[in-house]
Amino acid sequence: MRILGIFGHPVSHSLSPKMHNAALEAVGLEKEFIYLKFDILPHDLKTAINALKVLNAKGVNITIPYKEAVIPFLDGLDMSAQAVNGVNVIVNDNGRLIGYNTDGIGFIRSLKEESGVNPQGKKVLVLGAGGAAKSVCAALAAAGTREIVIVNRTIERAESAGEIVRKIGCKVRTYDFSRKKFNDLTEEISSFSIIINTTSVGLYPPDQSLLTDFQDFLHQDQVVADIIYLPKETLLLKQAKRKGCVTLSGAGMLIYQGAEAFRLWTGLDAPVDIMKKVLEEELKNVD
Repeated sequence: MRILGIFGHPVSHSLSPKMHNAALEAVGLEKEFIYLKFDILPHDLKTAINALKVLNAKGVNITIPYKEAVIPFLDGLDMSAQAVNGVNVIVNDNGRLIGYNTDGIGFIRSLKEESGVNPQGKKVLVLGAGGAAKSVCAALAAAGTREIVIVNRTIERAESAGEIVRKIGCKVRTYDFSRKKFNDLTEEISSFSIIINTTSVGLYPPDQSLLTDFQDFLHQDQVVADIIYLPKETLLLKQAKRKGCVTLSGAGMLIYQGAEAFRLWTGLDAPVDIMKKVLEEELKNVD
């Protein structure tokens, strides 16, 4: 039996093991693979990555805070990981550890299948500029998005994400999330087809008065997405739903990035319906 798993710190909250083990059972591979979670402390990361070769593990997911930190310990990067300088999947390819990034693919597939919206030709607002934001922005640009506006607490990180978008050939603008800058942007909120929160807190910005102002410009022809799946419905999504927007939680992105990882590890299409059912059942048990 070969090991699959997830490396991160912490990972106690992760629902990936139940989702992937159910998928493995559904395709008859439960005796060949088992998916486990590994809480890896920072000083143990290199050892843990090297252990994948020693144990002949097939691969792992990489989550916060190691998506960039793992790169020096790998033997190569797929173009998806090179583009955003971040890895969320490692595949052991006959002793060579190759890093991939399936976050962006997962978001785009979730967007299309859960909301029925194609980002091609659309104007998109992205809140946050971390690793997940870079993956989402790169995937949006590659999908033909007309323009991406990136807003972040620090303008330097926003510009870093913006540079990835420019290289792909998509128009991009960046802002910091100060009150003045926010006021400049509010008049434009209604013109975005898709609004995506990529920050980990489920509430952006931390100043709730800004979020209240933000809500005033939402309308029913917009899709509002949050890439985290806990809480199941963030404050942003609650407010967007009240305004009649189509809302999208991070559960779909988790499923579809996982489905792509499953394909990379097993060579088989993932049983998405099974993964979705398991995740929905698990989320019912979470406060």
